[in-house]
Amino acid sequence: MRSDRRPLPVPPAHRTRPARPRPALGLAFAGLFVLAACDEPPPPTPAELPPIVGTMEVPISLRNDGPRPTEALRIEANASEMHLDGRALLPLERGRFARSDLGPDGAPTALRTALQAAPARSRATLTLHGMVGYGTLARTVLALTAAGYREISLAVRPVSTSGAPPTSMGWLPLTSPTVVPWGRDPVDPAAYGGGGRPWSDFVGQWRNVYEACRAAGAERYIDCDMPGQAPAEGGFLQTILWARGQGMMVRFQRVGAPPPEPTQAARPQLIEGVRAAPTGEGEELPPDPSVTGAFNFRAETATMAESPISETVRPVCGAAPCQVVVESDEETPIMRVLSFVGAAFPNGSPPPVLVLRLPR
Repeated sequence: MRSDRRPLPVPPAHRTRPARPRPALGLAFAGLFVLAACDEPPPPTPAELPPIVGTMEVPISLRNDGPRPTEALRIEANASEMHLDGRALLPLERGRFARSDLGPDGAPTALRTALQAAPARSRATLTLHGMVGYGTLARTVLALTAAGYREISLAVRPVSTSGAPPTSMGWLPLTSPTVVPWGRDPVDPAAYGGGGRPWSDFVGQWRNVYEACRAAGAERYIDCDMPGQAPAEGGFLQTILWARGQGMMVRFQRVGAPPPEPTQAARPQLIEGVRAAPTGEGEELPPDPSVTGAFNFRAETATMAESPISETVRPVCGAAPCQVVVESDEETPIMRVLSFVGAAFPNGSPPPVLVLRLPR
């Protein structure tokens, strides 16, 4: 039988409500979104720039057998720019840092900041165009040593004995170099860890050094100091390599001791208008004690396969390391300076304890 009754109304408490999304489900979707974002690859690292210094543009050096450094910071520089690890760092003005960028100690501020931001390493390589000034080299080494780099290798090329150009660069290593401010006085031996070799090591070889210098011939040497008649006693030996323009000088200097007393007899002072007695005719006064011996060469001798500079330095520094101070001006090209260092200490000789003096 058909019923005409309508269904009873459902009480409000029993009505079915649409389901609401649970917070946990929303968090899950949010987590998936974050994971998807984390899976995105990082932006690509900018490609390194091509080298800005070629093999035939680095200085020639008779010391070039250092090992190629691995895991080293790389610095390149030519006349117009400097690169760090294959990326442009700062512009240069004719191969020199802008004066406005130099800090109180003489190091370039932009380079110092970049070194602090770079990954920590103990080795660095410098590939510098031969026409870059000595001041740029010294200030770059100053910034590197201040940042903790102790092994610095300079790109050089060997002397060609066959006429064929070199196919690869060699390396001139600098181990724990020191950089000191400009000054006229000899460098304090404390700058390189103490006195080192005694002055007598040079005095005993002075005659051999002089003869090696003279053997180069007048077309190659400029001047050679004869052995002193009365060398000073005591003190330590400091070897200075000075380069400027077309001239190079090796100077062996007595340091770390008081100046010797002059041996020339002082003439009496005037007393109440009485003139001092004249020195006897023909009488020779003894010379002052010798405290330095200098040997000057023309720049082209530094790149000869058998350099007279090597022969001149060898009697003193060929068997034991010498404490060496390198001096030059801001503009002298490093092709002169590094060729000079390589000629003084060629392959096979003990490496020098090296100090670079900042230019004025």
